Parts: sequence; structure tokens; C-alpha cells
Amino acid sequence: MKCENFDNIVLLDKIDSTNNYLKKNSVLLPRGTVVFAGEQTSGKGRMSRKWFGEKDKSIACSFLIKEICDNVDAVRLSFLFSIAVKDTLTKYIDYKKISLKWPNDILVSGKKICGILSEYSKGCVIIGIGINAADFIPPQEISQPWTSIESESGLKVSIAQLQKVLVESVNAVFSRYCTNELSDVPFIWFREADIINKNVTVLSGSVIVTGEVKSIDDKGILNILDSKNGEIKSITFGDITYND
Repeated sequence: MKCENFDNIVLLDKIDSTNNYLKKNSVLLPRGTVVFAGEQTSGKGRMSRKWFGEKDKSIACSFLIKEICDNVDAVRLSFLFSIAVKDTLTKYIDYKKISLKWPNDILVSGKKICGILSEYSKGCVIIGIGINAADFIPPQEISQPWTSIESESGLKVSIAQLQKVLVESVNAVFSRYCTNELSDVPFIWFREADIINKNVTVLSGSVIVTGEVKSIDDKGILNILDSKNGEIKSITFGDITYND
């Protein structure tokens, strides 16, 4: 795995989507580019959902990784960034309160504090990250419980400082695991997430599976022992709820 160093920081005041910006400009921008937006008007999450944030109260950014030949690596890299975000949050919040939710959310006290969206475009992987630094009033109702660094820690977080800590954490995680193959990353994430044998419910399309998490494969597919029939179900995508 290439040891990326994200040192080309682009600061934008207002943009529709940092992921869109990188998709449009990936050919012109050097590797190691990170785009931060003070305000993002059309943030997006998984499965075409909207991601809401507010100026000076949230992080909206995207990281550019170039020369990627396999779109499966977009999934693998999202796991790596999930670990980096967890490391970032431990600078402000008790690590015991932080958990990793398959495939790409970070929870604090069981509530969503960060979402990650990976996209593959023109031989590049673009990783979008949204982090709630402080509570705000979203323009429409959010369908799941959510929280912020300020709510969980009592600290008023400087957005500029949080941006710096995030980039440092991402660079440190790449340095830590650069001797590994990208195919190792889902297994590394699985150990960090500590979810083996955890009881979960997954909604995958129209299918609902409840059972114990048993393993993950090198593409990030989760294997669950179905409590109804004792069969192993392989879950490629979906929304997971931890029942424990």
C-alpha cells in the first residue's frame, strides 16, 4: 500500500460538495490533496442520502488518492479513514465512548458523529468525511440519533484545529499501515471495531438479517450467522444496528 502524505490543503469558503469538487478536478490536482469547505450546500452520504452540516460547527472535507486501479479499493480505503477519524476523536472524547459502525460510520455513545463516503472516479479514490464539531439545527429531520464533539466532551472545538488534527491522524494511519496490502485493511478495521460475535440487525435492500457478526472478508463484506436458520449470510451493503 502506498504511504500517502496529505500535504496539499485546499480551503474553500462554499461549495456544493467536496467530493464533487475533487471528481471534477482530480486530473489537475496533485496526489495528497485535501479539500475543506467552510460551507457545503449539497453534502451527500451513502445510498444517495443527504449529509447536513453547518459553517463553523462541522467539518466537510474530501481526500484524493490517485493511481488506484480497482474500485474495490475505494471500500478498503474507507475503512482506513474510519480508523483515522476514530484516532482524531480520541483527542477530544473518551475512547471508550467511540465505536466503529460497519461500513463507514463513527458513533459516540451510540449516536452518529461522523459519516464517510468513498467514491471511485477516473482512477482515483475520493474519501468524503463529515464530522459534527458542535450541535446545530439541521434544515430537515435527521433519521437517526446524532451527536457532536462539543456535546460529548463539553469542549468548544476550533474548526481549524480539528482540520489539522484530522489530516495529521490520516497521515499517521497511512504511515502505520503502509507496509500492509490494501486487502489487509478490512481485517485491520475489524479488529479495531471489536465487533466479532456482536449481535446485529442489518437491513440490506429488502432483506433483514439478525444474528452474530462472525468475520469480514478482504473486500469488506460482513459475514453474519443468521439467528433464524443458522446460516452464514454475506452482507455487501446495508444499514446495521448493534443490538448489544
